Amino acid sequence: MEKKRLCSRVYLPRGQKMWKIMKIFILFMCCFTFTLSAKSLAQQEKVNLDLREVSVDMLFSEIQRQTNLHFIFNNEQTVNLDKLTVKAKDETVTSVLDRVFKGTGFTYTFRDKIIMVRYAGVPAEQQQEKFMEIKGVVKDTKGEPVPGVTVLIVGTQLGCATDEKGEFQLKIAEQDSVKLQFSFIGMKTKDVMFKKGDKSLNIMMEDEAESLGEIVVTGYQQIEKRNLTSSVVTVKTSDLKTIGASSIEQMLQGVVPGLSVVNTSAGPGAAPKIRIRGSSTISGNAEPLWVLDGVILENSVPVSAADLNSPDVMNMFNTVIGGVSPNDIETITVLKDASATAIYGTRAANGVIVITTKRGKRNSFNISYQHTSAVSIRPSYNDFDLLNSKERIELTRQYSEDGLWIMGTCGLEGLLQAYALGDVSIEDLNRETRAMEKRNTDWFKILFRNAYTQTHDLSISGGSEKTDYYISLGYNGEYGVDKSTNYQNYNGMLKINSELFQGVNLGALLQLSRRDRENYHSAIDPFEYAVSASRAIPERDDSGLYYYQSTQRGMLLFNVLNELNNTHSESTQTDVKGIVDLSVNLYRGLKYKGLYSYSSSHSTAIDYATEYSNYIAQIRGYNYGDTSDKDLIKNSVLPNGGEFNETVYEQRTSLVRNSLEYRGTLVQDLNIDVMLGQEFRTTKYKGMATNSYGYYKDRGEIFYEPSLSSTTGHLKRNKVTRDLLERSNISYYGVLSLMYKDRYVLNGNIRFDGSNLFGSNPKYRYLPLWSVSGKWTVSEEDFLKEEDWLSNLALRASFGLRGNIVEDSSPLLIASALPPNPNTGLLEMEIQQAPDRDLKWETTSSLNIGLELGLFKNRLMLDVDYYLDKSEDLIAYLDVSSVTGFSGRNVNYADMRNHGVDISLTGRLIQKNNWDWVLALNLGYVKNKVTKSYVTPQAKNLVRSTYTPGDVMEGKAMNAMFSYHFAGLDEGGTPTFYAADGNIYGVDDAEFLSIPMDVAGLKYEGERDPILTGGINTNLRYKNLSLSMLFAFGLKNVVRLPQLAYDNYPDGEQNANKSIMNRWRPGQDNTGKTIPRLNTGSNYVTVGTEDVYVIDMYNKSQEAVVPGDYLRFRNLMLEYQLPRKWLDKIVLGGRTMGNVALKFQAQNLFVVANKKLKGYDPETVNYTTNGYGALPLPRTFTFGLNVNF
Repeated sequence: MEKKRLCSRVYLPRGQKMWKIMKIFILFMCCFTFTLSAKSLAQQEKVNLDLREVSVDMLFSEIQRQTNLHFIFNNEQTVNLDKLTVKAKDETVTSVLDRVFKGTGFTYTFRDKIIMVRYAGVPAEQQQEKFMEIKGVVKDTKGEPVPGVTVLIVGTQLGCATDEKGEFQLKIAEQDSVKLQFSFIGMKTKDVMFKKGDKSLNIMMEDEAESLGEIVVTGYQQIEKRNLTSSVVTVKTSDLKTIGASSIEQMLQGVVPGLSVVNTSAGPGAAPKIRIRGSSTISGNAEPLWVLDGVILENSVPVSAADLNSPDVMNMFNTVIGGVSPNDIETITVLKDASATAIYGTRAANGVIVITTKRGKRNSFNISYQHTSAVSIRPSYNDFDLLNSKERIELTRQYSEDGLWIMGTCGLEGLLQAYALGDVSIEDLNRETRAMEKRNTDWFKILFRNAYTQTHDLSISGGSEKTDYYISLGYNGEYGVDKSTNYQNYNGMLKINSELFQGVNLGALLQLSRRDRENYHSAIDPFEYAVSASRAIPERDDSGLYYYQSTQRGMLLFNVLNELNNTHSESTQTDVKGIVDLSVNLYRGLKYKGLYSYSSSHSTAIDYATEYSNYIAQIRGYNYGDTSDKDLIKNSVLPNGGEFNETVYEQRTSLVRNSLEYRGTLVQDLNIDVMLGQEFRTTKYKGMATNSYGYYKDRGEIFYEPSLSSTTGHLKRNKVTRDLLERSNISYYGVLSLMYKDRYVLNGNIRFDGSNLFGSNPKYRYLPLWSVSGKWTVSEEDFLKEEDWLSNLALRASFGLRGNIVEDSSPLLIASALPPNPNTGLLEMEIQQAPDRDLKWETTSSLNIGLELGLFKNRLMLDVDYYLDKSEDLIAYLDVSSVTGFSGRNVNYADMRNHGVDISLTGRLIQKNNWDWVLALNLGYVKNKVTKSYVTPQAKNLVRSTYTPGDVMEGKAMNAMFSYHFAGLDEGGTPTFYAADGNIYGVDDAEFLSIPMDVAGLKYEGERDPILTGGINTNLRYKNLSLSMLFAFGLKNVVRLPQLAYDNYPDGEQNANKSIMNRWRPGQDNTGKTIPRLNTGSNYVTVGTEDVYVIDMYNKSQEAVVPGDYLRFRNLMLEYQLPRKWLDKIVLGGRTMGNVALKFQAQNLFVVANKKLKGYDPETVNYTTNGYGALPLPRTFTFGLNVNF
């Protein structure tokens, strides 16, 4: 039986069937085509890469960031790959991966936008391929290793980077030869052939002065040197061949043209006097502005201009940069003209010094230790023209011959008085006199020493692919050559920079320092005593310390060692600085920068004198333990204990800065750089000074507090003074730079500053400061571009307006609160300063024209700058009529002009593999003139050896020194002087009374500071041995000699210069003699309320003035780098030694100066408040050790 089909076949028309098949085929083909298209598009993705020594993970991350691709891979396999150096410009991803994975055994496949990476193993034929190793070390011209140099095989993208020791190693397929290319930012690219069989390469790379990568840091900006239109000098600390310096200021003398560094003190850690192109203010702070990593540094205490010109203050003053270790500094940039400084506003009229600290190098690790030990040689009597004991005894004999009284209680004078009273016999007199003639007490040996100084600096630096760090600790312990002074500096720094995200960078700096200083009390200066004390006086006698009744110190008992042991002065300063900066790349060249900084400083200054000291005895009125005079004890203001004074200051400064910066290209060959910013800065000072009496140091440092009664009301009372001060500034600034074809640059700056010091009159509240500048790089023109001998020729010009604040001044009425009146009980105030609503900013217009020249691949370089600065509305304190109710007030009263030339000439005379010789000369010439002044200066200030702020003479230099015009000695050996009318008068003439105070009769001598300063620097290297020398000079200034003559002739305790033996003497042949006779101090006149001594006028006449020109052998250093082959054998912790250098340095070996100085230093001689000069700079010998791992 036939079965029936359960399902019947359905037949479609032929056309419909074909249509269905076609639709399915088209859908399949579309999907297939889309898949191929997506794969093809993914493979054609292009990237731009510039990666050095990175892992393959980092390469994958960077490709993922620039594309829509993603990677899948086994990290356990890829971790074995070597570090990669990859460069690519608009290159496809497949091309990059093919290069990277070639010969590694890794393969990859695309799955849409996913790249799968796997290890397939190395083919057998490739395993048999031979390889060769290329290795070597890269150093700079100084023999220092250069880490981070890119080493590429020319024609390929294979390469590596040098490590922290400058070493590199490559492994490539064996071939006869390859060409290697070495490149590094700021250095000339170098090609070297490597042949099979060659050993390790030693590569020396040279700096490229005009390299596109060379960056100048100005604090607010980082500018490529080729685009710099300003007068700026950058110095690397590695080029400063000085070791063991306590601060960076001491290393800058003779290094930068236009930067004058005058060492005003030989004390340890003392601050030198620094000027950039002279001074632009008369009574304000003329010191340059110091900037640390973009942040202005403030003084720890509110120091006035008068304090900055006082030698006593400067010897104890801690500078704002002194707490930063020189070993933590990478570069020092000196900004000199308005184009460079206008952006800093009203703080920068005297120039700016920008300090950039070191940072770690990424993908590296380095440990560095530096040590120095130094010995400074004490002064001796051989250095000075002073009387010895025999000559001093002869001087006393001459007193009798000249009919003078015998004064004094010690020396031959005391012995003669004892003989006159019958206390000693003639035999004893003769015997003791012969002993005195041979005594020659060496006060320099007793009070001074060969001083030892040591420094230790340890730093750890390095980083990963996105972060770098630098950590340092430093110590400087410096003993002064006098036994009373010591200086210690502890410092540390932590600096971190990190790329948080792509285009987002965060940096942080923390810097700490503590400076401890011990010094002698103001009552006794060891140097003054050593040069002024008679060498016939003993230090000790049979009973111990030798005390004598001092005519110079209240006719009370005195011994210098006792005084030093019972008086003391010390200061401590602790600084903390923190900086956080953020930069964000917003969009195609647009960047946001934010910065916040906070600094805190705590300083304490203490001085005391115990009841055993002569200083307290003079206050007390009688010697310690003397109870013979009951009335003296009863009326003494300080019958118990001594004196203790303490000043404490706290300073807090905060800064907030925000800016937007855009760098891009407007049209072809025209680049633009724009920056707009705002900042707010506040500085607060809080000070307290206490003067305490009745101090018992040896009794637990307690104080005697007398009760209040009718019998104790005359006693000295403790006093407390508070000082509260706040200074605030708000600023807005902008910068615009245009660069065309890398040869034409135009720059403009503007800044508006507002300060609470000038808020009274809205017209003067904000001061707009601006500058315009330009540069033409002539050597880039077509008609010079092919000239091989010409490396660089450029012309610069700038003009702008700078401002200055005299922080001691204010347009407001300033008063000090007083305690209630003891009689009325009413609250009172003391007016400190009169108001002046129209007081305004000091301003300086500045013109600068510069020339840059480089010849023979920059082996010879010349920089010349001419400048003209005109300062107006300078502020000083002006005496006013008493009818106003005030004695004086601050006013804008003077104008001033500075003009000069800065020249820098550098030549690389020898440049070979083993030899290198560089010779450099720099000099700065500045001429100053006060063009307008509404103030008549005081004659007594113009004749001083140091400048008195505000006392200037119109038509002369601000820092001019004048003298009384000495006319000769009269027939009695007394000085006579010229009056303004040209007539000669002596002390007995009525017309003489006008001479001491008559400015018109003074003789102009010259400027106190050198007009021409500079240095000669040479560095000679042969293989691992180098020799450097620095000579510093200052010319065209004058100094005043210490005490040529004496108001009162020296008594028994005093010594004198040998010139006293050539004085005018009665009954002798006095032909040609100019030194006055000795007298009893009676030759004086009273002018107003002041007694003016004729001999003092003589000491301030032209007879005591000599040229201050000097040439100082500032520094000599010999350095030896241990050979690499020795160091490779030393392995510590799995690391070989990086480099080790041994150094020997000698400083201040000699100074060539005027012979009349006779041992005094032309730099320090006038920076003292006594008439005996100042301690010369000592000769110092230093051994140094540098070790890097």
